Amino acid sequence: MNRNRMNLRKLLVGAALTVGLGTAGNLPAFEMGAEATIDYRQGVMRAIGGNVASTAAIVIDGADFGDNLLMHVRYLVDATKDIPSLFPEGSDFGETDALPSVWEEPEKFAERSSANHEAALALLEAVEQGDDAVIRGAFRDLGQSCRSCHEDFRHRD
Repeated sequence: MNRNRMNLRKLLVGAALTVGLGTAGNLPAFEMGAEATIDYRQGVMRAIGGNVASTAAIVIDGADFGDNLLMHVRYLVDATKDIPSLFPEGSDFGETDALPSVWEEPEKFAERSSANHEAALALLEAVEQGDDAVIRGAFRDLGQSCRSCHEDFRHRD
């Protein structure tokens, strides 16, 4: 049974590669790279959202995972260092929630992204100090920073 699964897996991977390589010639190399950039960007943004949600569960809801708080916040600091680099020119197509304003107003987008990173840094400092009230306030500020950017630069569901 395991051998059949292995053979099936090899067959499926081979078929996927054949189809992928066959259609790759129809796309300019830049678009292929841009699609990979979009995939990467979306993964990073989902990870940011997941870490914000996990942080909220700990800070706001009182989930018993306080030992993981520092890990989540450190990720947020690292992931928000240079959000604009995730949105290079030419990556404004396909299935993306990014609005055209990301590329039309790059200075404003960079300012909001920088404010988001600063809010993540402030939250990290609060977590390192350990004062729950300060942590909640810093987390609220981070949430407002995220919303501020999403209002102007992300499609709403």
